[in-house]
Amino acid sequence: MDQMDRMLVQQLQADGRASYSDLAKSVGINRTLVASHVNELLGSGKVKVIAAVHPRVLGLEVLAHLALKISGPSHDVLRRVEALDSAVYISETTGAHQVVAEVRVSTMNELYETVAFVSGLPDVSSVNVLLYEKVIRSLFLGEEPVLERLSLDQIDIDIMRILQQDGRRGFAEIGEAIGVSMSTCRSRALRLIDANVMQIGAITRRAGINGSIVFGCGLSLIGDASADVVNLLADVDGVEFVARTIGRFSLVATIAADSQQQYNEIVSRIRSLAGVRSIETWLHTRIVQERYEDTLDQVRSLINR
Repeated sequence: MDQMDRMLVQQLQADGRASYSDLAKSVGINRTLVASHVNELLGSGKVKVIAAVHPRVLGLEVLAHLALKISGPSHDVLRRVEALDSAVYISETTGAHQVVAEVRVSTMNELYETVAFVSGLPDVSSVNVLLYEKVIRSLFLGEEPVLERLSLDQIDIDIMRILQQDGRRGFAEIGEAIGVSMSTCRSRALRLIDANVMQIGAITRRAGINGSIVFGCGLSLIGDASADVVNLLADVDGVEFVARTIGRFSLVATIAADSQQQYNEIVSRIRSLAGVRSIETWLHTRIVQERYEDTLDQVRSLINR
């Protein structure tokens, strides 16, 4: 990816359905060139624009970060963890833990069972759990959905299902596929976005992006210093995820850097904050799974009651 591609991806992460004209204004080049770049990125598979439904809508109330210590080869462990419906993010890492995974489940009992399953896998010597008390920033996890003011029906589910596969698909085409008008499709989709039920944005295929570094960091804070750290991270390009956690860290974050120098600069800035007691970092050496296309069966069961 060149600098122009990275700028376009950044804009598409904020608004996956941004028009070519709006993208051209944002990055300062003409519309035709923007369209060429975007179509090449999407056609190559390097970038995909999808809709992600908020986990709360799907009944997934418990989100957690699992860090695994593995005593042998990681292949079999990764395969077994990848098969879990609850695992939405899995990566091999450097540092004290060899694999990290983000899981989303409905109840604390399900989390307990998931951790027990992973702990029982051959070659897994320990599993450290961080419970997400609050997700502050994520590519596809915004504010809590306004469910009390919104009733969902089959049309909403059909729209979300199609946009999960292609977030830039035209409203006229979607409407034709599900049997409603373009205006109905458009108004329904915008209502779902405005209510934080779903977000539409770009995700990148990590493999083959030369020079990029994706790293995680866990921060132990003095008292309640999370606001200062969050404010700093808000000004750092490449911050993909920030959560306030219960466990060995106060905050956990995932950050993409263009180089080792940028990585060093970001970590140094975080360490300089008075409220930071310590910071631990790990590199994501191979991202095995990054899944946002959640099943809508839970929503369907709720509206059919």
